[in-house]
Amino acid sequence: MFITRLLGSPLKVMAFLTTAVGLLAIFTFSYFFFLGIYLLGIGLLLYIINFALSKLLKNRRVYGVGQTVLTLIYLVLVFVFYMRRQEHNYIILPKDFDGQSGIIFGIEGYPELPKKRFWKRTITLPESGILITSTKFEDIPHMVRFASADSPAPVYPSVRWDPNVTVDCIVCDNKIEAWSFSKGKEDDSNLKDLMVSFCNDIAEGKEKSFYKSGYSSILQDAKGNYLWLMNRGLSTLPEGIGKLSVYKAILTDNNFTSIPEQIFEIKGLEDLVLVVNPITEFPCELPRLHSLKSVSFAETGITKIPCDLSKMDSLAHFDLSRNDLTTFPEKIKTIPSLKWLSLQNNKLADITFIDECLQKLGTLYLYSNVIKSLTQETKFLGNVRELLIFDNEIDSIPDNIADLKNLEKLEIWNNPITYISPKIATLTGLRSLRLDDDSLAEHDKENLRKWLPNCTIFFQTRGKKILSVDSEKDRPI
Repeated sequence: MFITRLLGSPLKVMAFLTTAVGLLAIFTFSYFFFLGIYLLGIGLLLYIINFALSKLLKNRRVYGVGQTVLTLIYLVLVFVFYMRRQEHNYIILPKDFDGQSGIIFGIEGYPELPKKRFWKRTITLPESGILITSTKFEDIPHMVRFASADSPAPVYPSVRWDPNVTVDCIVCDNKIEAWSFSKGKEDDSNLKDLMVSFCNDIAEGKEKSFYKSGYSSILQDAKGNYLWLMNRGLSTLPEGIGKLSVYKAILTDNNFTSIPEQIFEIKGLEDLVLVVNPITEFPCELPRLHSLKSVSFAETGITKIPCDLSKMDSLAHFDLSRNDLTTFPEKIKTIPSLKWLSLQNNKLADITFIDECLQKLGTLYLYSNVIKSLTQETKFLGNVRELLIFDNEIDSIPDNIADLKNLEKLEIWNNPITYISPKIATLTGLRSLRLDDDSLAEHDKENLRKWLPNCTIFFQTRGKKILSVDSEKDRPI
């Protein structure tokens, strides 16, 4: 009797199966939870419809026909729903595909993608690997499967699909949208370069993209407008950037191998940030930026500077950190007005590179190297106000610390310091000192407090060191 009530008609069987699948989906406690709730509702609705039929259709034959018709309609709807969920783009990649290819969407005048056939849209990429279409990606299924031109069977489970490749045209309000497909090497510079070329054509009125930029790459701070192109995967820039009125260009974390030519066209550029780019050769054309005051080549791979920088009268800040330097690039000393120098996170073993050419320095970052001592070259650092030399191998603060007569901030923690010269007391302008106390006796710390009554001294244990906010605030973007 119970089985009959539960499964006594085709609609009841459908209701039972739908409810069972819904419960299974709910108990997985995953992405399918809400689908399970939806299926439970449908199962309950089917039981209600079956009950209504049994009350309305007293004729057994008519009742049976009604059950059959509604069951078939339900099965067709389930099939259609399932197949709609399986809609996908069948991407046929070029023969012997290895590398990177893609589809650039929404370019007016280019062919539309092939029409969908049932629940599959077959898209054959050209031999070049890049297809350009006027179709917008919002108008096609957001699911892909891959095959090779060598074989119609689905292949390449290792193909990486990036559906969010975007290049902002910067000088106009358009952007270029693309999908990229890659296998093996991940370099997408060819696709990005082609997208940038479309931006150039759009700016000249030769092409038109259906996509508008949702945000601007030109931002503003208290000083003025600046160009923000961080982490865009770019290796080239659109034309027209040279006409922008910006005082700073941030090109961090891209694929530039040199300074883009468009940057040299920006009049009055004062600040250039090229951190985390595969630039291995120092750009000797840098003096073309006559107004440049600050430049960062941190984490680029530059280890040598072969050119004279003596004509860069405005340049005051120079960052060559995180480049695995073992020797100091001597040409840095040709910068006539250098006041801020960062060589942190390299492999410098000493400070013997310091001489009278660096005596204008006011800030010097040498932390996270392998420097073993503060040698007599400190006599050339009389103007330094901020010295960050923590995380090295220095075991003492010697008498010549007195050379740093204008020093206001010294961070020398994470060094195995066992001795501090009393001459540190001559640094009457020192306002902040941070060092480890692992190897210092209590009387050493008391002496420091007596010698530096107007200085805030931070003692810390090396095993529990915490990188100070102050020491990180000037790290390049």
